[in-house]
This record gives sequence, C-alpha cells and structure tokens, in this order.
Amino acid sequence: MKKVLIFLVLAILFGLQTNVVLSQEKNSTSSAVDETEIQDFKDKIASKVAELQKKDQKPVAGFVTATNKTQLTIKTDDKQTYQIKIDDILTKIYKISGATKKEVKLADLAKDDYIFVTGPLSDTTITANEIYLDEKYIVKVGRVTEVDKENFSLSIMTTEKEQYTVSVETDTKQLMLNIKTLAVEKSGFSKIKEGDTVHFVVKKTQYDQKDNKFTASKILTIPQEFFIK
Repeated sequence: MKKVLIFLVLAILFGLQTNVVLSQEKNSTSSAVDETEIQDFKDKIASKVAELQKKDQKPVAGFVTATNKTQLTIKTDDKQTYQIKIDDILTKIYKISGATKKEVKLADLAKDDYIFVTGPLSDTTITANEIYLDEKYIVKVGRVTEVDKENFSLSIMTTEKEQYTVSVETDTKQLMLNIKTLAVEKSGFSKIKEGDTVHFVVKKTQYDQKDNKFTASKILTIPQEFFIK
C-alpha cells in the first residue's frame, strides 16, 4: 500500500514539473516570436529609410486630380502630372492651418486639394515621405481700371502688367485706407472706384480660367487721392 501511495505522489509531482516546464517553454516561444516580429518590423523600416535616402529627393506641389487607397495623382502649375505613392509605414500627412500643422489621414485628402509633397522621385512617380495639405493663394497689387457694379467685380491691371477680373463676394474681407487718419478701416464695394490702388488676395484652384478670373478673399483699397495730395 505504501509503495502505491509513494508511486502516486511521485507521478503527481512529475506531472506538475512537466506542466511547469511546458508552460515555461510555451511562454519562452511566444516571447521569442514577438521579439522576432518586432525586429523584422524595425529592419523593414531601416531598410526602407536607407533605400529612400539613396534616391533623388524632390519637392512637388500641385492640385489633386485623383485619389485611391494607396496613391494620389496631382497636376502642377506647369501642367505636369505626377503619381504620388503612399507608404503605410513612412508617409506622414499634415494639414497646414496658419502657422500650425496637424497630422491627418489619407482619407482626409480629396480631389482639388492643393498639396506639397516631398520624397524620392523616379520618372513621374514620387514615393511620399511627407505630404502637406494647404491652400494656394495669389497676392497682387494693381490699379482698378473698371468697376462692374452690376456683377460686383473689378478689372485690375497689376504692377506686372497682368489683367485680372476679381469678383467681390459677401464673404470677401474688404478694407480701405483712411487717407486722413492713415488707419485701415472696414469698407464696402461701393467705395471702390476707378484709379484706386488695390492689394488683393485670391485663392487659386485648378479650374481657374485662362482670363484670370478670381474671387477675392481679401481686398485692401488705397484711394487714388492718397497719391495726389
């Protein structure tokens, strides 16, 4: 009877030791797999960075003409088309707002957005390192040559001898220099006249017409009397 009890005790103890060993081996194997996956991921990043550093880097800006889950197509001001490849690991996308930037997702980019891209260039394909979503503005100075009161637009000849037609909308910020106090004050379309000098800001899109028709974001008017006092 004693031999049977001793045998049972030894069997139980051996079983417990075996389970402990197997559990340790399982945990050790799982940990080793996790570390291997992490190292593989690090090696992939390091390899990708080294690959990109060897290639030519080029910044390109343009309007988005097409999007999908892994790629963008943009067209620059000189009508050149580029394919922008998105790398899930390396590509960072930011939205510029004033002097700050906020990281966003590829899904936040849409057709007609204006973006600035940096990354290695191969022919007309850029593997993007960083993408900046921004708005493109044109700032000009010129003299008003015609005031269209019916359509609320101005014909302006700039200092570079370029002709612009600028529409003034309800959300256009309008300012005027008070020639007596030299203070800049809020103004309205009815106060602008031919001969006045205007500083204007317009937002450019890829659909701008060739005759330079824009909608003004901001206008600062300096009455012509300021120059002939």
